[in-house]
Amino acid sequence: MGEQSSSADTPLWAVVELDQFRTPEQTQASQWRRSFRSISSWLGGKKDAEQQVKDESELRALPEVRLAHLVPSIDWTPAARALGQQLEGQDAPVTFFITTPYSGHASVVTHWAEKHHVACLAPPTLSEIAEGSTQWVEQCVNQREWAIPALERYFLRHTQGIQGVREFLERALSGRLGKGVIGCDSWTYAFLHRVIGLDGAPVFTLQSMEGEQLARYFAQIATHSGQPPPVYSTRTGKQVLFDSASEQKSKAPNRELQRLAAHCRGHIGLAWHYWRERLREPKADDEEALWLVDALAEAELAVDTGDIATLVLHALLVHGGLDDDSLGEVLPFSHHEALNARLALQRKGIVSSCEGRWQIAPLSYASVRQLLESRNYLVDPL
Repeated sequence: MGEQSSSADTPLWAVVELDQFRTPEQTQASQWRRSFRSISSWLGGKKDAEQQVKDESELRALPEVRLAHLVPSIDWTPAARALGQQLEGQDAPVTFFITTPYSGHASVVTHWAEKHHVACLAPPTLSEIAEGSTQWVEQCVNQREWAIPALERYFLRHTQGIQGVREFLERALSGRLGKGVIGCDSWTYAFLHRVIGLDGAPVFTLQSMEGEQLARYFAQIATHSGQPPPVYSTRTGKQVLFDSASEQKSKAPNRELQRLAAHCRGHIGLAWHYWRERLREPKADDEEALWLVDALAEAELAVDTGDIATLVLHALLVHGGLDDDSLGEVLPFSHHEALNARLALQRKGIVSSCEGRWQIAPLSYASVRQLLESRNYLVDPL
């Protein structure tokens, strides 16, 4: 079982049971490098002492139109098909499909529900959640089959804010609400599993991608706009992506993309953000190649991050993002302190706004997760 045959046979989109999820090779080494960079930065050293082969001052960001062609939005349809295959043999009243932030659980479940003509349940309003109302649960009683794309929108982490989702899940898991598929952020799942208990319900997720799978994926999506130019690493000068599928097959697996896979724990949604945000083109018009600037030394979280900021980061992950008002409701200090901490994290690029909610920025996710794990916070299983 050599690497070559296994990587060639491995599908890009594989949905597996949660206990079958495996992080890519070199993930532990990637975490060690991240810790070393954070400590070096804290002590006043350079973030990354590696020599760059290509001077980044010679490069510029790609125009948005070109980026849209070379790195289009992720099509989650293949993942939805893979989920559908797994669900065919399921008899449990509730099945969970979980992914990390930016990794598509809501889109996958929505695609699956549309294809199978299953109704998606509307989430309760923010006021219903905050008041602890369970009236919205009664609207789910007469459904034979149903789906929830994003369970993180159904609760707030305080006494009243958890009542509705607790009532809903207790009824659903007992089979009193028919048969359902629940899409859920992996951090929300970890929290609800701890406080409510979700034992017995099957849980599926997307299997991680290794570096060669990322190379295949990025090459595939780029070819939709014609034959893409080769992509080189500014760190090593070596090709990261080749300009033809046949040339890709003839080369050994690329270390740069394995490095990216390990950094992102194999999550395609996070890797997509790195790839899109770090692609560059030469300022000189006579050069056609693209370059990938060092993606892994950006948006690192300092090891001396304070307790208030750490609690803010954890709350944002557990809820899949929050607006400022809701953030203040779920933290054990004043709204003013929460807002100041969020503003400081925003200035550093650690959090960003998405669809009206503050979330951990994609390029910061890996370092935030590692910080929370090092401080013994509850972390997600992926």
